[in-house]
Amino acid sequence: MKLRALLRAPIILCALTPLCHLTAQQGQPIGGYKLLNTIVLPSGLAGNDISWVDTANARYYLADRGNATASPAIAPRIDVIDTALEQFVTSIPLTVAANGILAIPRAHELWAGLNDSTVAVIDTTTNAITHVISTGGKSRADELAYDPDDRLILIANDRDSPPFLSFISTVAYSVVKTLPYDGTSAPKSTGGLEQTVWDGVAGKFYTAIPATSNNANGEIDEIDPITKVVTRSFPTVCKGPSGLALIPNQRLITACGDVVDVLSGKVVTTVLNVSGDEIWYNPGDQRVYFGGSQKVYVVDANSYTLLTALVVGVPAAAPAPAQSTHSLAADSDNNEVFVAVSASGTGTGSGVGIQVWRNGATLTITPNPIAVTGGADGTAIISWDAPNATTIEVHVLSPTGPLFARLGSRGRQLTGPWVSEGLTFYLQDVSNGPAGPQNTLATAVAHLAP
Repeated sequence: MKLRALLRAPIILCALTPLCHLTAQQGQPIGGYKLLNTIVLPSGLAGNDISWVDTANARYYLADRGNATASPAIAPRIDVIDTALEQFVTSIPLTVAANGILAIPRAHELWAGLNDSTVAVIDTTTNAITHVISTGGKSRADELAYDPDDRLILIANDRDSPPFLSFISTVAYSVVKTLPYDGTSAPKSTGGLEQTVWDGVAGKFYTAIPATSNNANGEIDEIDPITKVVTRSFPTVCKGPSGLALIPNQRLITACGDVVDVLSGKVVTTVLNVSGDEIWYNPGDQRVYFGGSQKVYVVDANSYTLLTALVVGVPAAAPAPAQSTHSLAADSDNNEVFVAVSASGTGTGSGVGIQVWRNGATLTITPNPIAVTGGADGTAIISWDAPNATTIEVHVLSPTGPLFARLGSRGRQLTGPWVSEGLTFYLQDVSNGPAGPQNTLATAVAHLAP
């Protein structure tokens, strides 16, 4: 067997040079995520809505609903976290609760939809509210997206009747048009309006609609920022899309699992066994994080594979409140995921706070598939990144099969011409114990292209 050569192959050390800095995501990560920290908020966290990471300025913003039942009552606010230091910075007080929030780093602004149907604009250098813009509705202004080309915010009033979208100029700080979902101007919504995202390649907004008179399961609407009308509607297969994210290859993914091709408008697959409300795509590790209940589901944005589920909260017997998460966001520079885990409380220190998780391990075969001639086997580079380990081993065939490499947490190594179709590599964290199924961080399967 050609794998015998593997047992005689030298183990090559890899210095941490730019050549060894891994960016490709491939394989099937099994675990490796680590809870690094829990940032306790000074006033606790009784409940929250959407959160946002401004990677350029290392800030995480959380729409904190406050706690009206506390004594004294805790006012609604926006909590500010330093994502580099993993520290609480300050809270920006609000008169009414915030819902959707979004940062515009170049403008040093944070936009927030408020419960009184207004939108607050906050200067992130001073943390002061500079503008309050009315959407003209009776209920809350909620989720929003930003079009930098036309300098427009698109925000939803999901609880008005009918629900409507507002186009707001970030230059004039005023509403330039509203789009009611009344069955005339836009499809008739029977389930409110959810997350909107901006797609710069297509030059369009995309909004998740949980249900309409035409599509009971829901749809994703394409909206032109110039004409400010719905140009296409994509029916969903999974029911009630809420969270929405733009992922590689011009695809959209919903919180209920549908992956939609923007060009064709068709559902290409549905990721099973995921759920949540708000979702976040992190371009740093090319993964989608689903916020909801006591778990955060992690999905590979290229293979649409469910990789793992992070347990972030615990249920509780009534009347005690359950710890749960509603939203999250990731810093694409350090690949740390910030998860707001709330539980009702009555005073300072109540609630759980912000959990900080670090991305787990990746194992990559390059190229994959490997071009070969005739019936020959192939040669490839095996690359790995296991930020939470100090010593790793890569084995082939099984978790305890022949040893291919034993090195530090990040590296790469060239195989010999013995890689066969379907050969599996196993990345093991042996920092505190021997290789085995219990220490498997990731796997990668090689394929050949004759």
